Formats: sequence, C-alpha cells, structure tokens
Amino acid sequence: MDDAARRVRETVARQREEKPVLGELLDSFEPLWIARAQEQQRLEEEFAREGIALPQRDDKLSSEGISLLAGADLSGLWPHIVACFRRYQPIFADNDRLLPGRAAVETFFASQEDTPLAQDLVRAVMDADTERLAALSGLEGLEAASLVAASEFCLSTVLRALTVNLASSDDEETNHWPLWTQGYCPVCGRLPVMDWLGKGYEDKNNPFLTTGGGRKFLHCGLCGSDWRFRRAICPACGADKKGCMETFYASTNQAEHVSWCSECKKYCVGLDLRGISPVPDLDIMAFCMLPLDMLAAKRDLVPMCRTSWNQF
Repeated sequence: MDDAARRVRETVARQREEKPVLGELLDSFEPLWIARAQEQQRLEEEFAREGIALPQRDDKLSSEGISLLAGADLSGLWPHIVACFRRYQPIFADNDRLLPGRAAVETFFASQEDTPLAQDLVRAVMDADTERLAALSGLEGLEAASLVAASEFCLSTVLRALTVNLASSDDEETNHWPLWTQGYCPVCGRLPVMDWLGKGYEDKNNPFLTTGGGRKFLHCGLCGSDWRFRRAICPACGADKKGCMETFYASTNQAEHVSWCSECKKYCVGLDLRGISPVPDLDIMAFCMLPLDMLAAKRDLVPMCRTSWNQF
C-alpha cells in the first residue's frame, strides 16, 4: 500500500475510534479518500512522464500577493478532471449519499469531455464560483450542487498531483513560500480550510527569542498546499488588531480548535500537530472537525472556506 493511502486508512481508523458519532460518515467517505490518494499517485507519475508541471514560481509576483495560478490557462486540466471523475464513478454509484443527482452529473461530464468551455469551467471551479459553474452546466438545484462537489473533488486530485513538490515543510530553512504573506493559498488562491501548528524554533537572529507556542501554517483544501502565516492576523480580512484572533477548543480534545476573527466573524478549524504522531491526513482531519464547525455555527461564525460539510 502506498504511503498516502496508508495515511488515509490510519487517519480514518483513529478518528473512527475517537469520534464514533462520525462512524457512518467515515465509512461512506473512506473509499473515496483512498481512491483519491491512489489517483493522485497515478497522476504524479503521468505528469512526470509527460512533463506536465505548474508554472514556475515568480518571486516578484509572490511578494505582490499574486497566486501561482492567477490568470493561468487551466483548460489543459479538464481532460484529467474528466478522467478522475470516471475513476470515482463506481464509488459514487455504490453510495448515493456521496453524490445526489449523480445521473445528471455523469451526463454532464460525458458530454463535456472535449468542451470548448474547459477554461471557463475549470476557472469557475477554482474560484468557487458556483453560480457561474451552474450557468455553464445548465444544471440547477441539487444537481448543480453535486456538480460543484464532484468537480472540486476531481480538480483537487489533479492539483495535488501537480503541487506535491511545492508543499511547505515544517522547517524554517525549507519554507517554499518565504515571500508569501497572504491568508489565501499561494498556488490556487483559496482561503484555508484549516490551520495547523508546528513545532517552535529559536530565532537565529535573536537566541533569546523562542517561538515555543508553535508556528502556524494554513492548509488549502483544494490543492493541498501549506504555507506559514502569522498567528495574530486574520487570513480572511487581514485584521491585525491586537486580540482580534480568538480561539476556542474542542471539549474532548484540546489539540483541536477554532481560530476566529472578532472583526469579520470568520473562522477556521485547526489542529495542534506538535503532540500527534504519525501526522494524519489533514483533509480528513478538517472533515472530522465537523463538531467544531457546528459549534462555530452556533456562535454565528462563518467558515473562511465553505465546504460541502460546514454549511449549516
């Protein structure tokens, strides 16, 4: 079993034990998560053979807050998105709760394999422009919502295969985005689906300063990128007023928390990884912090990144 699929299985098993209330949901989604890990690995190998890669990172644009794929031609990704959907079709067919309105979504993908609208379609998914995607597809209601979910999941698989070598490391010397200071993703421009805390370190310029509280990273739920971010600033609105970023914790697990901004009332679930080994699959952990999303909703907070599970 490859490492990514193994991590999925281990993360699900641990969460099933810690949160039995999520057992039925985990049973439903585990085959899809495993398939994504396997498909990502297949695409990594395919892209390496064919020389398909992301644009080169431009430090000047990065320092100006321009994401890597901003304005890029994305039409070449569409055939791979369609191929991913075909790979996932049997899993969707086995469990109707994963993709309600599946028949209409299947018809759409089958009819749009070589669509001239590919650039618009992928950009609409990338930008989370659900209204534009619905208009382009001609679908409405539940079927349109299912198309959004399926398209995002397939695009996510493709992007993760492309960004695998760009992911930031929890290491000061190998931070791949040293000039990036924005709260949105340096690759695709999405706001984070979660944050996580890594180990503290000594400041080499000041041996008396140690960030023992742990460095904060943001994680993109679409392309899987991670980047460092200052803990006192809101990723969503940029507020940096002292004390504007507040935190509350899960009652049964102090490693899980919600970071929220008192200015814009947006929040992000988070995980303290300093005491967790092995490192879990972050996207599954974001999903498994659903109870915290529910608590945040009761406080009238809004998720920084909307997902299929955190909209109440």
